[in-house]
This record gives sequence, structure tokens and C-alpha cells, in this order.
Amino acid sequence: MRFLRALVPMLSACVPVGMCLFALQHAPLHPHQPERAAHILTMVEHDGAAQTAQTLSRHKGWGDVQHAVASGQPAAARLVPALLPAADSHTTHTLYKTMQSALPAHPAIVLAATKQGGPMQADVQAVCSPAGMSRTWRQQARQAVAHVHDVHLSERVQRCLNRLSG
Repeated sequence: MRFLRALVPMLSACVPVGMCLFALQHAPLHPHQPERAAHILTMVEHDGAAQTAQTLSRHKGWGDVQHAVASGQPAAARLVPALLPAADSHTTHTLYKTMQSALPAHPAIVLAATKQGGPMQADVQAVCSPAGMSRTWRQQARQAVAHVHDVHLSERVQRCLNRLSG
């Protein structure tokens, strides 16, 4: 009986501690990701796109931009067009692929992040290109883009749908 009396308080202390450790172990990888994207936007506004791109390259921070695009964060619509002209060719290619992959899940954000024209800017033609993508991706992307009804994106939506159908 003494053993049980001593065991009960110990168990009542261990269970909450174990639950806390479990929660910490399975916490999201980037809990402050929207704040990171907002911070990068502030850097662009304060330091300029070229300096921010250099800083991201030095500190391996392009992953934060990619994550903003992939997760459909609204900040991505301003980050990508601001930073892409200052990115190197490998980073540009990676961002295009990230945008292309995110198109079915976040079509409005991806299309808002594109600019029409300019060799170094995200172009609807590259992002909406079905080349190298699966038939499922093409169907999902076409359906998702068709449901974007933002008047500011209407021309991009039409260009993207044409590209996906061709």
C-alpha cells in the first residue's frame, strides 16, 4: 500500500512532463514561418532586393522564400517578384519549380507572384508549363486556376489556362 501511495504522485508528475516532451518533439518545423517571410519583406523594403538576395544566399535563407510560396503565404506574392530579378540562375530555377508545384494548391498566390515579361521575373508561361509535370498535376492545376476569380489576375489566369491546355 505504501508503494502505491508513493507511486501515485510520481505518476501524476511524469504524465504531464511526458506529454510536454511529446508535443515538443512533434512540433511544426517552422512555427514562425510567416514572421520570416514578413521579415524578408522588411529587408527588401529597407535594404533593397539585391542586398536581400545576397543575404539570403549567404545565410541559406532562400528556403524561407520557397516555404512561403509552397505554403501559400500571402507574403510570397510580393517576395518572389521583388527578389527574383536579383537571384542567381539556380535559385531562379528552384523558385520557378516551387511555384509550379504549388500552383494546384495555391493558384491565386502563385499567379499573384508572377510578372509578365522580363527575362528574370517569374513568368506565367514558365510557372504554368505542363512540361515535365504529371497528368494529375495538369488536371489539378487547371481546375484550381479556373477557380481564381480575382479581377487583378484575370489576364494571368487566362494565360495560365491557355498554357495548361496546350
